[in-house]
Amino acid sequence: MFYRHKAGISFGFGWRRILRQPSRVYPLLFGCLALLLLSNVAMAQSFPSYAFPAPNTIPRGTGGYLSVAKMLTLFVLFVVWVFTTDWVNRDCKFADMPYSVWNAVNVFPFLVALPLLGLTIPVFWVGFPFSIVAWLAPLLTYVVVRNKQVELHERVLTPDHLRYLVSRLSGRVGVKVDAEKRAAHEAGAQVDFAPRGAVSQQMDQSNLIAARQSTGFVSAKDLVHGAYELRADRIMLDAKEDGVTVQYEVDGVWHEGDPQDPELAKEMLFVFKKLAALKPEERRARQEGSFGAATDGKKFDCPIVVQPTKTGERTVIQLAAKQHPFKSLADLGMRDKMIEQLKELLLSDTGIFLFSSLPSGGLSTTMDLSLRSTDRLLRDFISIHDSAEKVPDVENVDPYEYNAKAGETPDLTLPKLMRKQPDVIVVYDLPNLETVNILCAASQEDHFVISCVRAKEAVEALLRVLLLKVPAKSFAPVVKGVLNERLVRKLCDACKEEYEPQPELLKKLGIPADRVRVFYRPPEQPEKECKVCGGIGYRGRTAIFELLKVDDKLREALLATPKLDVLRKVARQSGNRNLQEEGIVLVVRGITSLAELTRVLKQ
Repeated sequence: MFYRHKAGISFGFGWRRILRQPSRVYPLLFGCLALLLLSNVAMAQSFPSYAFPAPNTIPRGTGGYLSVAKMLTLFVLFVVWVFTTDWVNRDCKFADMPYSVWNAVNVFPFLVALPLLGLTIPVFWVGFPFSIVAWLAPLLTYVVVRNKQVELHERVLTPDHLRYLVSRLSGRVGVKVDAEKRAAHEAGAQVDFAPRGAVSQQMDQSNLIAARQSTGFVSAKDLVHGAYELRADRIMLDAKEDGVTVQYEVDGVWHEGDPQDPELAKEMLFVFKKLAALKPEERRARQEGSFGAATDGKKFDCPIVVQPTKTGERTVIQLAAKQHPFKSLADLGMRDKMIEQLKELLLSDTGIFLFSSLPSGGLSTTMDLSLRSTDRLLRDFISIHDSAEKVPDVENVDPYEYNAKAGETPDLTLPKLMRKQPDVIVVYDLPNLETVNILCAASQEDHFVISCVRAKEAVEALLRVLLLKVPAKSFAPVVKGVLNERLVRKLCDACKEEYEPQPELLKKLGIPADRVRVFYRPPEQPEKECKVCGGIGYRGRTAIFELLKVDDKLREALLATPKLDVLRKVARQSGNRNLQEEGIVLVVRGITSLAELTRVLKQ
């Protein structure tokens, strides 16, 4: 079997706990080496010269009481330890190992053994082996444990892995060493599938073997890798009478792909069903499952839904990255002023704050980054969510789960959690009246509540809560604010073209004619396809945010006339900007087009 070396498990250089970037480690290491050598020379000059040793004395050389060879030996060991410890730190993420545990296991034994044993034992070659053991023992322990948790081709320091490393290193110097012969299923794109959903790990491996033996396995890998290169979030295979159509959802919009041969598509569907522990022979019932995929050093969760149709089956596969690439709310597109306003609202000691969006509208990412921006070191946070939902782990937020499939709801768990006296309660869903009643009562007693609602706009989120039959007199006094968002595609900077908007259009949008000279849009008649966006005209997405601060006037409207038009009017009178106004700012700045903003707001 040919060993596919993955970026996620390569031996890296640098130590993240010491210096986060490997490029910063090398100057430090070589600087220390130079300082060591130069210091020996300087110290040697301070010794008095003598022609003959005095009686009963031991002659000393010019090493300054240090052995350069031995110090270099310790220095090399230290460098190797830094490299391997950094690899353990990064590989923990790939292998789903607790990095805090394994970092401690690999760091502290060596840091203790080196000064206490390697440097203090008088005989150097007696103390030095203790330092080697303190380095190798934790490292090899980690390798043994992690190899049991990953697939065969992902294991390290095995004969196959060592042969692969020798093949790569020798190839760099012009010497060819053949790695193992590639199996048939290893042809095509470099994609690794992880089976899931079976009753046991053995059954999962059996399903993987069956999938690899299928003639559609390589095509399935190519399909997933092609979607990854297109930056697609979902793939849809739709069986028609004349063939199988393929569509890719890129930045929230479906695009046609090359149609597939019916027989080949049937074999690919067999592969996907096997990987998700579904029934390949079942074609009349809806099936749902999930499998894993990894390519180019990135890992994805792949939920799959197979729905029977009149002409066959429609299959939708999602490529959900395990971690989003955003580091802050500003990365999402939120204005600095709004970030400060949001942080101020999230500092409240009591009350309820709601996050809202349409389904697949970026709500979980915004929620995650918002929680990370709060004062989690000064206040106690707990969160509760359905065990079937994947929620990002946030440091210093204690997570708790309930099983919605078993009929459980948050209101059954919340009373027990309230005994912990948390300062902030995060509830990712509001499924029933009882849950909201508990949260409304808690928000009046030194608890701040953060929750989520699916809604098109901020004022609608308030009404969604009232639709659960929550008394307005209980909810209106405690709600502090709502953050709503929409995702809009960004124009491709490489091919977008400018045009002059009509004065009537600017007037309709409420933009002074002297403030804006041009708008931007995708090229209408491009001479050739843009290599950056693939001819789409857009690349990537950003968010439009609407932050609604609930004041007394809005609370009175919730109590007296809880209607959408009334709440919109009161919100505008209170100075709150809606999604359209926030979106026009992006149009004026050339980030998106007016047509794209119109499309998104019509959803």
